Amino acid sequence: MAVAERGGYGRERTKLTQAHVKRAKGLIASDGLEGRGFDFVDTACQGLVLRVTRRSGTWLLKRRTGTVTLGDMDSLPVASARVAAEEVRSAERRGLTKRAIAQELDVFSRVTARGIGTEQALDIAFTKPHPDDPVEMSDDERRRRGPWEWHDLVDLFLEMKLPTLKGRWRVQYERHLRRTLDDEFAWKMVQLVDLEDLVKMRDRVARKHTLSAAADSVEAVKAALDWAWRHHAPRAGLTEVEFPWWRERLTVEYSSGTRDHTPTIEELARTLVLAERFKALGGTAKQTGAGMLAALWAVVLTGQRATALTGTLRATVRDWPERPGWKIWTWTAAEMKGAGHANGLKKRARPHALPMPPEALAALDRVGAPREGVYLFPSRVPGKRTTAVGMTQAMDRLKGKKKAARKGGVTLRPEDDLLTTHGIRHWTPHDVRRTLPTYLDMERLGGAGSAILAHARAKAKGGADEERELAQAITLKHYIHSQRLELKAEGMQVWVTAILEAVDQERARLGA
Repeated sequence: MAVAERGGYGRERTKLTQAHVKRAKGLIASDGLEGRGFDFVDTACQGLVLRVTRRSGTWLLKRRTGTVTLGDMDSLPVASARVAAEEVRSAERRGLTKRAIAQELDVFSRVTARGIGTEQALDIAFTKPHPDDPVEMSDDERRRRGPWEWHDLVDLFLEMKLPTLKGRWRVQYERHLRRTLDDEFAWKMVQLVDLEDLVKMRDRVARKHTLSAAADSVEAVKAALDWAWRHHAPRAGLTEVEFPWWRERLTVEYSSGTRDHTPTIEELARTLVLAERFKALGGTAKQTGAGMLAALWAVVLTGQRATALTGTLRATVRDWPERPGWKIWTWTAAEMKGAGHANGLKKRARPHALPMPPEALAALDRVGAPREGVYLFPSRVPGKRTTAVGMTQAMDRLKGKKKAARKGGVTLRPEDDLLTTHGIRHWTPHDVRRTLPTYLDMERLGGAGSAILAHARAKAKGGADEERELAQAITLKHYIHSQRLELKAEGMQVWVTAILEAVDQERARLGA
């Protein structure tokens, strides 16, 4: 077994041979490594190191100015790794950029892996200096003329794509594609990208994040390559590609399935109490803001989608004359559309109104819901609203999830998973939309539950007239009828009462 030394890597200095490569493969196969890994340092070539980790072996060239990855041990035998190291030193003396050197190393590694001799591989992969060599193009010129590198494709595709997306889906989509930009792959020419590159990218994302994240990144990559192939093939270097092979060959064995978790009323109430008591988590000075805490309460009290709810405008809240103390929260079709589907296109949205009983409003007031501002649930940043993403992050803190910090650091959660500690199964804000109708159905108010959640009726009319009524409230009586406010109010009264009673019980229980 290879034992790690101080610093996490074991170390052995010797003149390397293929026997050491064979030994390295054995360590991986037998899971015989301890610590972070093991370094075989070559005494015959200054700076050359074979680094072995639990999953792979990689040739590195270590110098005072940094470390260069030469290739993996499966592609480069020892002799070729030494040659590659010398070529890197030569290229640096000639002033080649890291990007150009990385591209040449990639070609050398691939050609060598196919059994081509070292001398021929050198001629194919590494350019030789010539007095008439053109000066390297600038980034702007390369993007205008080509050939593109992978990071060019990512930037240019996102420049076209992001304006067509809505809300948080825009942020998520960009994250899916930028996950592919690791240090080496980012500088590779698009015309040299093959299935092996894309599969490695997919697997790297899956290891670093999740299989679901890899599936998202793969779909974004396919869309980017489709766009380049159809509209910019000469610049992207895809002129010779006769069909989009990545469509069929790049896949992920993943299916999202259907989420059916339904938290109990007690779990929802206990979570609200914990959120009140643990506003600051992870040893930082930051606390959950008053707007965010109130928004979390409102999600539980109303079952509305977080995207629309967190954007509720104070100006669109109105009184209900026939029910003193009640308020009517309203959303336009456009506001509901952003919450209906990830891309805002697949569900026909309608204006929505929800009656709020005095008890619910008083509860929000008690937890510190802001009383002024453009939004009912404002962010700490003046003029900004809380967001569904922010609410997810607040829930993640309660679940004890670590968070990446600046300069490669990690924000820890000393309190660990508060939900599990207190007997609460993990839930998301959207899960309330299963608990609420399930409870009201047992109370023989299933129709009210459906109306509260803005589920469309079988014979619902078009949205234009409803939108006009929502904006102008020409006839409040007719508006109340068309929005089924009386039915919604009956269900809201029962649901809010159940939640507040459960909160009182949880406060007493946790206090004891």
